Amino acid sequence: MDLASSKESSLKQACDNCRRRKIKCNRGLPACDKCQRLLLSCSYSDVLRRKGPKFRTLYPLAPVHPLSARHGTGRPPEQRLYGTENDIFPDQGSTYGLSSPTSPVFGVPDQQYSIPDGSDTFSQLPPSELVSSPDSTDSAYGSANSHALPHARRLSPQILLAHVNVYLKYLFPIMPVVRSEQLQRDSHQPERLSPQRYAFLASLCAATHIQLKLDGDTPVPEPSRLQSMGEGHCLMSGEELLTEAVRARRECDIVESLNIESLLTSFFLFATYGNLDKQDHAWFYLCQATSMAFTLGLHRESTYAEWNVEEAEEKRRIFWLLFITERGYALQQAKPVMLRSSIHKPQVLCSEDPILAYGFINLINIFEKLTASLYDWLSAGGGDGLLERPPTSAIQSNLCKPVVLDGVLEIQQVDILVTQQWLQAMMWKLSMSRATQPGSRDEAVIPFHLPVLVGKAVMSVIGTASQGAVDAHGIGMEQKLFDMGSSVADVTNSLGPKGMHRLAESTVDPRELLWGILHTLSQIRGSPSYLFPTLLERCKTVLGLDCTITTGNWLPGLGQASPDDLATWTAERSSWYLAAANHDDIQNISEVESDGARADMPAIRPDMSSKMRFQNDVY
Repeated sequence: MDLASSKESSLKQACDNCRRRKIKCNRGLPACDKCQRLLLSCSYSDVLRRKGPKFRTLYPLAPVHPLSARHGTGRPPEQRLYGTENDIFPDQGSTYGLSSPTSPVFGVPDQQYSIPDGSDTFSQLPPSELVSSPDSTDSAYGSANSHALPHARRLSPQILLAHVNVYLKYLFPIMPVVRSEQLQRDSHQPERLSPQRYAFLASLCAATHIQLKLDGDTPVPEPSRLQSMGEGHCLMSGEELLTEAVRARRECDIVESLNIESLLTSFFLFATYGNLDKQDHAWFYLCQATSMAFTLGLHRESTYAEWNVEEAEEKRRIFWLLFITERGYALQQAKPVMLRSSIHKPQVLCSEDPILAYGFINLINIFEKLTASLYDWLSAGGGDGLLERPPTSAIQSNLCKPVVLDGVLEIQQVDILVTQQWLQAMMWKLSMSRATQPGSRDEAVIPFHLPVLVGKAVMSVIGTASQGAVDAHGIGMEQKLFDMGSSVADVTNSLGPKGMHRLAESTVDPRELLWGILHTLSQIRGSPSYLFPTLLERCKTVLGLDCTITTGNWLPGLGQASPDDLATWTAERSSWYLAAANHDDIQNISEVESDGARADMPAIRPDMSSKMRFQNDVY
């Protein structure tokens, strides 16, 4: 028997990762199947311990918050500054929580403590007056420019790095505004970061957690679910991360020390509140980020001559991301826009990732076709205002031109193609509202059945894309699908039987299209969208549904296995998170994830581009 077979036969224990996660391991070499699927380094270094008394005295430990403890806890100064193992691996007995609509997913096993009752898990949060603020007498530092001082409370490296890795894998292709290597290095020592840098990291974690809906759809974690995640896990929800990000932001003087990190903090807070459907908060932080861009001079081309090429390109991407975000959000909320196409776009051939840069520029080009007068007219009340009506048909004509996206990352392709079709549906909606106004005229007429055409194109995109590529866009994708579903329902309600039959023969049956959109909204991001009940109500008459049908009895009609299917995506992400948070060698995790991120995001199937060109050629 050779050495390899002898070693394989001697493996009678699970690998280190599977042991910590308490899941079944196939004990494969050189890596088990679970570690290969999650891109984790697989090792068998844990030593099996004999069960029974340990013959040693265990002294009770003081509860440790999931955030790093305050200074002045009786530890030596060097431990208070850089933290200890207990700060990085908090115990379950110290679990704190908020009244969150979602369930937390992070934790580290500790066999010294048993799992508390699930009903008490979210009842131990300290009152708000105990949380440090810029005016607190026990604040760890006096100004926003202080460095290397003990801080009030900070997220552990495990939680920071887990969120950073997932951001780089799923959200960086649509928000390419960070330096991945520096971001991962900063996650290892949060205590040494400046207040602005830490607030930026905390807001990025909150935005990632909530946009990807990592908490699932369970309001409060049940004891059975806690048990399934492993004993002694310390949990943290998305709203707790948001609370920490807001607290960290308040300890920064953003007026006196305004920089790019402050701008990005406002941007990620906007993304977080937007995904929570708190639109007033979201608009406040988006306006704040836009104002900071003007203060920093990002809207002037001459400003970029002051930086080197790498810094200039990074700040160009930040400006254009704000440009895209402001125009998309303002169109949904009927708000004005401030940014204009006043600087050069990021380079493609000279960039570190030309494919990603090419996809990003294609998205910029789409939003550049929306004129500023369109937003002025919308924010002034549309037809009720005094401003001249924008040429919506001309804008729609420019938007329907095909886009070549060969080789572009799948997440970017979904964003570009769905956004292109959604904007056409929005132009159709505006043109239909104008058709009833006296004296309204346009240089061309938008086809009345346009929402059916763009809806079919969108469903072909979603049908050929992975669930992860669709879910990565958060609540924005849900809102776009809802807008298009509403427009398709309006068209269907206005058509007679002959028109419906003719449209079904030439393009697609609008009722089948509505079923597809409803089905997508019923399982997006692992659970039914908050917009699903509203769209279902609007479609009842069109689809001939019983008036008593609700969200609860809708899902079984799509298949008895629907509940399991809806939870698949969330379960996979939660499993990865748990493995990342439990792994001892966080450097290995960051290296594996950064290398494997692109491997898990293949380009979208070739037939999607051909389908999109066909759909665009129709009109």
